Amino acid sequence: MVERLTSSSRYALLVADMQQSLMNYNRLTAQLSSGSKLQSIKDDPIAAVNVLNTNRQLGQIDVFAQNVEMASAELSALDDLMSLATGYLSTAWDKAVQANNQTYGNDSLEALKVEIDEIIKTMVDLANTEYNDNYIFGGANTKTLPYTMDENGNIIYNGTPHDNPDYIRQTEVADGVFEVINTTGDKVFGYYEAVQETDGNGNKVFLDADGNRVIETIDPNTQTATYAYEAGGAYTGDVADLEVSVQEENYSGVFGALKVLSNSIQMVLDGETEEGYDKMFSTLDMFEDSLNTITQEQTKFGGVANRLEMTSSTLETNNTSLQAYLSEINDVDMAEAVTEWMQAQYAYQASMQIAASTMNISLLNYMQ
Repeated sequence: MVERLTSSSRYALLVADMQQSLMNYNRLTAQLSSGSKLQSIKDDPIAAVNVLNTNRQLGQIDVFAQNVEMASAELSALDDLMSLATGYLSTAWDKAVQANNQTYGNDSLEALKVEIDEIIKTMVDLANTEYNDNYIFGGANTKTLPYTMDENGNIIYNGTPHDNPDYIRQTEVADGVFEVINTTGDKVFGYYEAVQETDGNGNKVFLDADGNRVIETIDPNTQTATYAYEAGGAYTGDVADLEVSVQEENYSGVFGALKVLSNSIQMVLDGETEEGYDKMFSTLDMFEDSLNTITQEQTKFGGVANRLEMTSSTLETNNTSLQAYLSEINDVDMAEAVTEWMQAQYAYQASMQIAASTMNISLLNYMQ
C-alpha cells in the first residue's frame, strides 16, 4: 500500500528536521560556552551520576585538606612552644645544679632565686599561650585560661586533666580517620599547690616575721577576721606581713620542680640549711623527669605531624586523579567541539533553506 504524502505531513517533517538541527546546534553551543559535555542528566545519565559522585569526593578532599592544614599549623605552634619550654627548663636545671653547690653565699642564692621566679612567670605565660583564639594547653577547655597564679604562689591548672579522656581534640583528616592534635597543661607543665595549714577547728594558720604561729578566726555573723597567736595574745601587726603556714605541697612536672627549687633556696636563706639543701637536691631528678615528659610529648606529636604530611600528599594525589577522571568524562575537546558546532550550524542553515524553498512551491508553479 502506497502512503500518500500530503503537504502538511511534508511540512511537519521539514519542521521536525529543522528543530532537530536547532537542538543539536544549541546543545553544541552550550557545551562550547560552558566547557562541559553534560548540560543535564538526560544527556548521559551514567556519566552524570559519575560526575556527581566525583564532585562529592573532591569536596570531601577539600575539607580534609583544610583540616590537615589547620592541624599541621597548630601542631607546629605546639612544637615551638614545647621547644621554648625545654629551653627554659634546661636553663632552670642548670640553675638548680648551681644552687646545689653549697659554696654559694646568700647574695648568689638570692640572685638565683630571682632568676628562678622569673622563669616561673615566663613558663606560666608560655602555658597560657593562645593559638587561633584557643588556649593550646587547656585540653578541651580552649576558652579558659589554663593557669592562674594566686597571691600565695600557687600555680593552679584550670584546664581538662590529662587523665580525663574528654581532654582530646581531634580532627578528621580522611574518611573515618581522626588525629589527636592537643595535649594538656598538667601533662606538659604540671602544677603547684601549697596547702595551707589549719588548726583543729579548721582555722587557717599563718606565721609572723619571727615564725610564731598566728590563727585566723572568722566571725560567722559578720565574716570579719581576727588574728591571735596560738600561744595566746592578739596579733597587732600588719596582716599583710603574715605568711602562710604550709601544711603540705602538692605538685608535679615543671612547675613543681621550679617552685620546690625556689622554696628550697628560700629555706636556706632563712637558715633551714640542711632541709633546704635536701629539697634542693631532690629537684634535680624532678627537672630530669619533666624534661623527659616534654620530650616524649614532642616525639608523639612529631609522629602525628609526619602522618599529616603523608596524608596531605595522599589527598593531593587523589585530588589530581579525580580531577583527571572528571575532565575525561565531562570536559569538552574544544577543537572537536568547534568542528561539530560549525557542522551543526551548516546543517541548521541548510535545513532552513530547504524548508524555505519547499514552502514557496504552490499549484501556480505547475500552471502554464
